[in-house]
Amino acid sequence: MQAQDITFYDGHISKPYPATIAPIDRETVLICYNQQRRRYAYADMQLIGALGQIRPVVELKDDARIEFPHMLPEWFELNKKRVQHSIWKLERSPSLILFSLVFVAAFIFAFLKWGIPGAANYVAMQLPADTISKLGDQAQEQVFDLTEPSTLPLARQKQIIQSYQDVVANGQPAKVLFRAGGQIGTNALAIPNNTIILTDELVNLAKDDHEIIGVLAHEQGHLVERHSLKQALSSLGFSLLFVVVTGDSSSLFTSVPVAIVGASYSRNFESDADQYAMHVLDKNQISSLHLANFLARMEADARAEEEEKQPQGKSEEEEDGGIGSFFQSHPATQERIAAIRQFNQQQRLSN
Repeated sequence: MQAQDITFYDGHISKPYPATIAPIDRETVLICYNQQRRRYAYADMQLIGALGQIRPVVELKDDARIEFPHMLPEWFELNKKRVQHSIWKLERSPSLILFSLVFVAAFIFAFLKWGIPGAANYVAMQLPADTISKLGDQAQEQVFDLTEPSTLPLARQKQIIQSYQDVVANGQPAKVLFRAGGQIGTNALAIPNNTIILTDELVNLAKDDHEIIGVLAHEQGHLVERHSLKQALSSLGFSLLFVVVTGDSSSLFTSVPVAIVGASYSRNFESDADQYAMHVLDKNQISSLHLANFLARMEADARAEEEEKQPQGKSEEEEDGGIGSFFQSHPATQERIAAIRQFNQQQRLSN
């Protein structure tokens, strides 16, 4: 068999030597370089390679190294040679590289779209009640820091709470609290510790108590399905991955309360909560149009307030980006209103 030209590093200096390699038998090879000879056994070799590396490289036990100019010769009996050849071939195939990139991108997309939300859903539903209560209490403190004590008369607060218990609670009432809007403005929040917070501004904006009942039923739907906790955990998906890998949940659970307060609900969560509210209202013979009308009024009020705050010269996109706290956490309001009106029409036709 003819010798194969190679580049050889002797392990003592970094200078490369032109050399030849030839088989002695099925176990050893002979390397000739710089008027010297060395014998090496296949058992003392390690075939290495990196993505995009063209030359096969063999590391030797004495820190020497062999670089082949092309593919390994057929007589070279090193184990895993064929596997490594296949890898190098794949590395040089543009179509396979493109396929790999598409596959990785699809995997990342699927993981972000379904993997993290699925994990968040599982964790949220498996958390014990005392953990949920603790997280909710911390989130409630965050809300209190952003708001002020309510100025609604106690009689008015009791009236709303009684209506909630009669219509929405279904034997499992949440704690309903009132706060002056402060930094969150016209808003309603469902906190995982079985608490619903209404701001004075939201109550004052309503023209009918049925509108407030509709909002409370919507927030009750979030509580029943643990939406705020799921959304907060989903937004902290990488933290969840960190917990799975390390088992250290301390940083995760100190961040969740803040994420709960600022959670931006997905459209699916909003749709589920609306559906819950619509069925509660329909069951109590209250038109779901009350909720649709209130959403429309809230959106108009928030837009008007935001336009007053916008300096002249802002683009239309910038104006649409700051509608208000309620609509940042309740997206696609017009779609929700349309769905509620469609539900109301279907109920009327069925009756």
